[in-house]
Amino acid sequence: MACYDFETWDVFTERKFAGNPLAVVMDAQGLSTEQMQTITREFNLAETAFILPPMDASNTARLRIFTPGYEMPFAGHPTIGSSVAIARARNISGDMKLELNTGVFAVNVTSAADRGYAEFQNPNLPRENGTPPETAMIEAALSLPHDALDTGLHKPRRVGAGVDFIYVRASLDNVRNAKVNQAAWDALELEEIVGIYLYAEGGEAADAAYHVRMFAPGAGIMEDPATGGAAAGFPGQLALAGALSDGQHSLLIEQGFEMGRPSQITATVDVANGSVQSVRIGGSAVHMQTGQIFV
Repeated sequence: MACYDFETWDVFTERKFAGNPLAVVMDAQGLSTEQMQTITREFNLAETAFILPPMDASNTARLRIFTPGYEMPFAGHPTIGSSVAIARARNISGDMKLELNTGVFAVNVTSAADRGYAEFQNPNLPRENGTPPETAMIEAALSLPHDALDTGLHKPRRVGAGVDFIYVRASLDNVRNAKVNQAAWDALELEEIVGIYLYAEGGEAADAAYHVRMFAPGAGIMEDPATGGAAAGFPGQLALAGALSDGQHSLLIEQGFEMGRPSQITATVDVANGSVQSVRIGGSAVHMQTGQIFV
């Protein structure tokens, strides 16, 4: 029987019992893919991250990320939380490089005893990838009335920056009232799409640019408290809608309020000639637990 150290972190928050919980297996050498998936289901959090030695010695670590349903090529809150966990464990700060399944992510980290802040640059720029389901089907899947979703400049789109989501805009009230209708969701047949990202301008915080929710039953996540991977693709949707002028934008995105897990994600976006040139995603993380799991 092998023993593995793990930590849990609340990510995209500065206080405990908020944000998106993450389990991090600190040294996952020796674990098979099947064992990683089983451990993830045991933790039963939105995602679990497994830290491995880098394949390129010039990088800091390799990261594999799993939801209860499957392995993710890339996800935001595990990247942020794992970066802060590595910085704390190794007593380092500043720049690091993490190998993920979608490329090498440059991360800048500041870390203290039980918390830290990290910002990563996504090597995958957001782009539109294919056709979304019919708007009426999305409305039914989210238990929203007919014509609740914007079909103009912010029409539903499939956009991804390493992983794909369906981005849909609604009024703030409709965002708050959305709820998954499982039968209607199943009819969407979202293959190779993580979930639906529902957004509105404004929110609870005075400086919030957007209030969002993300639903992903197929990944074993009915609703996610904070989705950094979707935030990384979100500027692509905004640029296609004509909502981002040329220059640099800092967007405060709030999520998780309907779940009692308030979260804040910062997206820093550079735009030129109407196209997204770079995206950086930042957020805080708070250490919650340290323990061991026996396999």
